[in-house]
Amino acid sequence: MKLINLLQSILSVISSAMLYPVMILLVVLFVWVVITTGEFFSEYRERKKHTIKREMKELIESLIESLSQKTPEISPFLIREMPVYFREYLGEFIDELKGDKDARGIRIEYLLQSKEQKMARSLDKLRLMIRIGPTLGLMGTIIPMGPALSALSKGDLEMLSSNIIIAFTTTVVGLSIGITAYFLSMMKNRWIHEDIKNIEYFTEGIMKNKEEPTTGGFGG
Repeated sequence: MKLINLLQSILSVISSAMLYPVMILLVVLFVWVVITTGEFFSEYRERKKHTIKREMKELIESLIESLSQKTPEISPFLIREMPVYFREYLGEFIDELKGDKDARGIRIEYLLQSKEQKMARSLDKLRLMIRIGPTLGLMGTIIPMGPALSALSKGDLEMLSSNIIIAFTTTVVGLSIGITAYFLSMMKNRWIHEDIKNIEYFTEGIMKNKEEPTTGGFGG
């Protein structure tokens, strides 16, 4: 019996000690989700702007045509219309095209796979938040319940209400983190698949033209 009481006391101390770290983490994660949501809407406006100005497929085809000339030259106007992720990839892609022709295909394939992996990894934090947010919310709900029940048995309504408020607020915050992260992850996953498709379309178009003997851009 003494052993059970001892274990109960130890677990109670551990549980109570975890409450404040859980609450702090929930606040930190909530702030992070708010910042990430702001970045999401900023990216959404940027993508909407490019979609309205010009279809991405049309932009890529114009770019392929420009780079397939004997004297490749990309219009500054064309560059300005590109999304940020595509401009970054284009710079790295052109650098690889200027390198040794013998290993060009391998280098381009490595660059393409690296870019795809980097874009896919950008979702890791959101996926983590989808699980961590509700889990911390659940912990923040259960931990105060012990003291709340103890306060109820003693008739301490002030302590009871304080713990109940903590339990409910941590639940709401944890679930809101998980729901928001899930929504952002779903939308960004759709964007990433679209971006990867565009990059692959551009890469295959350029490499196909480079295999033709009539083209000579970037060392042909």
